[in-house]
Amino acid sequence: MAAQAPKGQPQTAYRAFFYPMRLALLAVGRNFMPLAWWTPVSKTPFRFLFAMDRQNHSLSLLRELGEAALCFLPWEERAWVVRAGYLSGRKADKAQRLGVALRPARRLSHTQVPEKALAVYELSVTEWPTDGDHALFLGDVVHAEGLREAKERPILFLGFRDYATLGERWRFRP
Repeated sequence: MAAQAPKGQPQTAYRAFFYPMRLALLAVGRNFMPLAWWTPVSKTPFRFLFAMDRQNHSLSLLRELGEAALCFLPWEERAWVVRAGYLSGRKADKAQRLGVALRPARRLSHTQVPEKALAVYELSVTEWPTDGDHALFLGDVVHAEGLREAKERPILFLGFRDYATLGERWRFRP
């Protein structure tokens, strides 16, 4: 069900003037997907909010497992991070197909994270009921780890298929 505009006001079309956004990788079980629609929403408790398309395979995994990890990879790993969004976890083991080494999360029971992640936020996840084409989730951080390098060359999503990092630009070509 799409959100309705207040009575007497026209529905405003989606416009992405808020990019760039830092691209993360959301790991759920052995599956993972690139995710730009996320934000911290609380320091105490430490909590993230993220949005996921309702057609996404990771959505069913999130609902089943109730856990996920928000992972940050360096710019040099951008090709497989982005390509992961073009593969369905329903049809393929993404880690195997993309040659990504995974390790168990430290505090989560079912989730594995990429070994090359520079920062990882392990989350206990609950869905926030809402309408719209994306499902919203709150993730309470149960474990966080990272290196200073996580801030140096982030993968920035500019919209569509365009990406950048600090001082450099790259276009993904599937």
